[in-house]
Amino acid sequence: MSLLVIVITYDIACQWQHNLQERMSKYLSRLQIPPHVHVKYAVPSWHVKEHGEKCQTDYALVYIPGMGQTCGDEIEGSFSHTNSLGLSYWEMVPGACHEAVNDMYSGYNMEKIVKTCKL
Repeated sequence: MSLLVIVITYDIACQWQHNLQERMSKYLSRLQIPPHVHVKYAVPSWHVKEHGEKCQTDYALVYIPGMGQTCGDEIEGSFSHTNSLGLSYWEMVPGACHEAVNDMYSGYNMEKIVKTCKL
């Protein structure tokens, strides 16, 4: 499978994107975004409202084809659930850490689904 497009959402993606290629050139080649991959930048929905009009039209997720009504901020909402586990994850080997984080988010997502179904 080949990755063709990456969408990066960041609170200040409108500014941050300008020097990304230069910063990436200092990384190991396996960590760099391949030249054939198209990168789109967006400001998450909760943050873009505080940006100027041009930024809102150029970087709002709602105007990027294929993104629909994506929020882009959802990961930040889960930090309160993950912060308390940081010290535990620090002690784990990478495979165990990956499994623990995956398990934690699976439980978090299931909790959201159950709450949504009750509405």
